[in-house]
Amino acid sequence: MSKTPYFIQYNENTTITDSDFFYFDNNTDTAQTISYSDLKTQLEVELTSSVSTDFVFINQKTDLPTAVSNVITLEDNITYYFTTTVDLTGDRLVGGENTVILGSSSENSRITSTGLGVGVPLFYTEWTTPIRHVTFQDVDTAIHIVGNVNPPVALDWTGVNFLNVPNIGLIDTCDNWIYSKGAILNSQNLQFSGTVGTVGVDNSIFVGTGSAGNILDILSTCTITRRFRLIYSSMVVFGSTVGVNVDSSATIPVEGYILDTINFSAGGTYTSGVAYTDNKTLFVNNKGVINSAEVSNYYMFNNTTSTTISSSGVAVKILGTTTPNAINQKFTHADNKATYVGAITRDFQVSATATFTSGNNQVIGIYVAKNGTIITDSEMYATTSGSGRAESIHIQTILQMAENDYIEIFIENSTSSTDITVEYLNVITKSLN
Repeated sequence: MSKTPYFIQYNENTTITDSDFFYFDNNTDTAQTISYSDLKTQLEVELTSSVSTDFVFINQKTDLPTAVSNVITLEDNITYYFTTTVDLTGDRLVGGENTVILGSSSENSRITSTGLGVGVPLFYTEWTTPIRHVTFQDVDTAIHIVGNVNPPVALDWTGVNFLNVPNIGLIDTCDNWIYSKGAILNSQNLQFSGTVGTVGVDNSIFVGTGSAGNILDILSTCTITRRFRLIYSSMVVFGSTVGVNVDSSATIPVEGYILDTINFSAGGTYTSGVAYTDNKTLFVNNKGVINSAEVSNYYMFNNTTSTTISSSGVAVKILGTTTPNAINQKFTHADNKATYVGAITRDFQVSATATFTSGNNQVIGIYVAKNGTIITDSEMYATTSGSGRAESIHIQTILQMAENDYIEIFIENSTSSTDITVEYLNVITKSLN
């Protein structure tokens, strides 16, 4: 029988009796009286059946599954919603399949475990685990993720904080760790190993402890298959702490180590391991660290080495000792030669200024040469004076360079085979994209 219960109270002074309670019999379309005790039982049954059993509110430890040997095993496909600070008193959490951990706010929803041992993670899982608006705090180690048991493991965390955790823990293999609007405060040593698709961080703040260690640490045993990307965030690094360490032996795609609009502050060591000049890196718009670029500059002053001209009208490489600029990135240098060692083919602007002497009234041409071949659209000429005065000339061009392509500056005497001495030379090659 399907019943819809209700009752009628005529006014606030009316004494309610069993005859004042009704239910509507959906089979007969008639209202029937029901006793208070029977109505109460029916309402309790309907209320219990309407409450979701896969969403559990946690406001104290006893709301969680019972610990066995100090391990609280969270159930599969259950969402645990923490409403306040919950102390597990020496116990730890182990996630189940599709466990979800939620909170109302990382300011109010906190998880700790007084007495948890050093090196024992507060939360361990081998499964995909979304986490939102929760703080892990006041433990030695917060997490340990092992993602090669039940792949693919996705870790999408929003508003997750780590507070007073000296060793946040290890993420060993996952498809992605996406961390947004979070805070690492007086905490460090979040490590990555194994095979990781994407480490993606945005709009977050990282404050280390000042002691030896790394806030974010890509270990030598880590292979990033897509990217390690930090954007629009702040990193406060002081004392002996390193902000971001990417071991030089870690495997990362070309320009797969991305720092974009990160504000580094507090005067510590901001990055270590893979340098901003490496082909793995793409550092742009950051404060506190040198950003990545593809740029070369070399020059010579007061050169006395002459460039031998064997035939009139034939361009040859300018001779003399050149000095590279310390700002050079992704280029190697030899005398009057800049070799691009970047892994991505790019468009470049090349410009050069030279001051030279030769015989009187000589027409001198100068060119940019790529891989030993002159670029004809860079060609410019000047004529020496009748009194042997030094003349100057400027050239430029735009060209494409792939890895190991090189730039040199060539010169020719279009009037005769008189040798040329380039006294001053300055050459700049810079990426356009």
